[in-house]
Amino acid sequence: MDVFLVARPTGKLLSLAAEVQEKLNIRYRLYDQALPPLHLTLLRINPSGKQDLSAVVAGIKQAVNLAPSFKIEARGYLRFGSPHLAVGIAVRRTAALLRLRTVLAERLGEQVVPVAGGHWRPHITLVSAAFSNNAWGEEGCLAAYHDALAFPMRAECAVSELELWYPEYVPKVQVVASFHLMP
Repeated sequence: MDVFLVARPTGKLLSLAAEVQEKLNIRYRLYDQALPPLHLTLLRINPSGKQDLSAVVAGIKQAVNLAPSFKIEARGYLRFGSPHLAVGIAVRRTAALLRLRTVLAERLGEQVVPVAGGHWRPHITLVSAAFSNNAWGEEGCLAAYHDALAFPMRAECAVSELELWYPEYVPKVQVVASFHLMP
């Protein structure tokens, strides 16, 4: 089962993102239960078993041991077409963010699931067909994207901790491990 290395937004960025996510959910009725937790996915990782998961955790610890904290800088919105059908907050590709992701990917090697098309677009997903209870198509996704544009999104937050998650989040996120970055 894949696991995800994520950074959670905090402060003003979290507040703004949660407001937009809630409004989109009410309008499009995508989630009946808990809304998906807001996060920036750094890597999708595919360990093949418990032993490999332990190696993943150890590899991440080594990679972040000397990694400095960084900022998530939100700058507007983006959308993903089929098969994802998602609307998210666009996150600026800063040097610190790219450097951390590169170091982690090098450390974890073949266990990292490649990004489709090979081009990582950092983002915080607001709504998506992936965990939705109600199906929506390209038109609904495009409409949600246009609705999101009505909410100005320019905020940032510091990230000093990463988490490794299983993809399930109901009733709550299943955190495999947490990793602290240098201040």
